[in-house]
Amino acid sequence: MIQSVSAVDGKAQVAIIGAGPLGLEIAISLKRSGISYLHFDKGQVAQAIYNFPIGTHFYSYPECISLASIPIQTANQQKCSREEYLAYVRSIVSCFDLSISTYEEVIAVRKESDIFFIKTRSNQGTKEYQAEFLIIATGSTSKSKKLNVPGEGLDHVHEKLKDPHYYFRKKVAIIGGKNSAVEDALRCYQAKAEVTLITRKEHFKENEVKYWLLPELLGRIKRKEMTCYYASHLIEIRPNQVVFQNQGVKQEIEADFVIKAIGFEANLSLLEKIGVSLKGKQRIPFFSPSTMETNIPQVYVLGTVTGGNQKVYRAFIENTHIHVERILNDLSAKLQKTIIPYYTKLRRSRAPEQ
Repeated sequence: MIQSVSAVDGKAQVAIIGAGPLGLEIAISLKRSGISYLHFDKGQVAQAIYNFPIGTHFYSYPECISLASIPIQTANQQKCSREEYLAYVRSIVSCFDLSISTYEEVIAVRKESDIFFIKTRSNQGTKEYQAEFLIIATGSTSKSKKLNVPGEGLDHVHEKLKDPHYYFRKKVAIIGGKNSAVEDALRCYQAKAEVTLITRKEHFKENEVKYWLLPELLGRIKRKEMTCYYASHLIEIRPNQVVFQNQGVKQEIEADFVIKAIGFEANLSLLEKIGVSLKGKQRIPFFSPSTMETNIPQVYVLGTVTGGNQKVYRAFIENTHIHVERILNDLSAKLQKTIIPYYTKLRRSRAPEQ
């Protein structure tokens, strides 16, 4: 057993892959409990949050996305914005002086006896580390979903909303039918863009859109302040047009920009390489609900990655704090060491625990 309190010569008891909110929260407990750990992320801390469009606000209440029971205070006592949460995360990392190897991607893992050999790649080249336990916290929004239509790769087709000012007085087609599409449409409208929504859905569902946005959207559509084509299927994107089928009729509309608001997928390639079983079309990782340990002994999953490629999002920051407790309890038993629980305990959650 590796006994060092801090990682020495690239060796530690635990390796955490992914420095999102839950990865940070478990790192705090490990550090405060004197358990040596390594922590990697192919991007910056909270990279998935950083990838949100500028000015995005969380659906969850601030106390539900806080970490290690440290409160989030927002300037207007409302839902936390992307910018406020990134500042909060930086404060958490600084306060606990967490050691994280950012911009260092884990590209391979092999197991020999009870030790994992972890190969990484960064701008400094490749390195190899060792750990007894792996915690995979790589999230569920690593890459954008594809439309799989001609023209998707054109320069004016955006993976996500840019600063709404970018679209001032331009014709913008927004593809999608859930929360992101609605929020993008309203923000572009407020920036004086000419907005058209194209969705496969027959109507917008209340459980898929922030409750304070849906009435405004439907009101603006009713007043013809923006256009929405329901029950539509995209056919092609051209340099200045979008072609789609609306209720069996082929339609062509002009568009200076196209925003894909169709969601994201998890990058499950590392789990696959390690040998973790992935179930069904959504490729949900196999794990024990009581410990979060996968079918590969000593490998745990944490946070939203547990939902695989979520078609309907059920795993969020707010309802996966409990994963931290479950992993710590199992590690405590296996390492025969008391772990100080610095994780957020919640009484309320808007989705069932995973």
